[in-house]
Amino acid sequence: MLRVGRRLVHTSGPKTLCYVSQSTDPYTNLAFEDWLLRNTDPQSYVLYLWRNRPTIVIGRNQNPWKECNLDMMQKRDVLLARRTSGGGAVYHDLGNTNYTVLMPRQAFSRDRCALMVAQALQQADIPAYVNARHDVAVGERKVSGSAFRLTSSRAFHHGTMLIDADLARLNGCLRSRHADAIEARGVDSVRSAVANLRDYSWAIDHDAFCTAVRRQFDASFGPVHDMPFDAAANTEMKDRIRTWDWLFAQTPDFVHRLDGYFPWATVSASISVHRGHISAANLATAPEASAPPPHISAVFADIGRVLAGTRYAYADVAECLAPIRNHGSHAAELCDWILAAFQ
Repeated sequence: MLRVGRRLVHTSGPKTLCYVSQSTDPYTNLAFEDWLLRNTDPQSYVLYLWRNRPTIVIGRNQNPWKECNLDMMQKRDVLLARRTSGGGAVYHDLGNTNYTVLMPRQAFSRDRCALMVAQALQQADIPAYVNARHDVAVGERKVSGSAFRLTSSRAFHHGTMLIDADLARLNGCLRSRHADAIEARGVDSVRSAVANLRDYSWAIDHDAFCTAVRRQFDASFGPVHDMPFDAAANTEMKDRIRTWDWLFAQTPDFVHRLDGYFPWATVSASISVHRGHISAANLATAPEASAPPPHISAVFADIGRVLAGTRYAYADVAECLAPIRNHGSHAAELCDWILAAFQ
């Protein structure tokens, strides 16, 4: 046993391990990945292969309202998950296989694991390479994106591999209708042209990819020992990372700016959000508005008052605005306009 911080981790036994998940639940799989980081020997090399039901996974410091089309995701039964690592937003489904490699920090480089995966694909007659952004690509299209996490003793690289994913759903769910209106402090995703491995080989599928990567992992890091996957290894974290507080309130501060054009005036709104809750909502008519309705300033003030402290979510905002709608037609129009920004 070795003490790492406050934890004791096992240091005896094999040093090169492979785990294959039997779950398609994103929260189970992400929690198990975290368990591996915290509980495997700091000097070991670990390969973890897994895939999820349809899910958008965002980086730890990203804004889901800016990165995702949350309305489309709900309608198409696509889950939202947030990683503990950085990087951009990615789409998962059963046509996408995820790989995680953990290793001693001193052995880590950003390209090392991506090169291993590219070499595995080359053995399957797919001409893959690692581009300048540390992604695996074929031709001009990305087939695998990467994210990284470092601790004092460990490093991990995890990536997505598009094998036969639903690219139409990917593109739709990763395009927020409100991205341009949100000023965020978090990390924006870098959009890239993507392709499935099936575009280059009909022989590749989830099992074939896992076999190829495991074989290359063995060649790169030594004889591999297959280990049992334990879906219950980290239930506390699994429960935590599926909550609204982790998925949404973890978002860095941002401001959502709106411009509305009504027959009676042009209106701008600035909605400031802190830890997933509205901290301020300020509305004003455009300076050139010649004669806005005389009572509109009072309506603006009422809207700002009821929204302060509210969760930045459609149902919560709709509940707060419901009484304001009874203040006349102008108030109802403003409430409908604001609510449209949450869909």
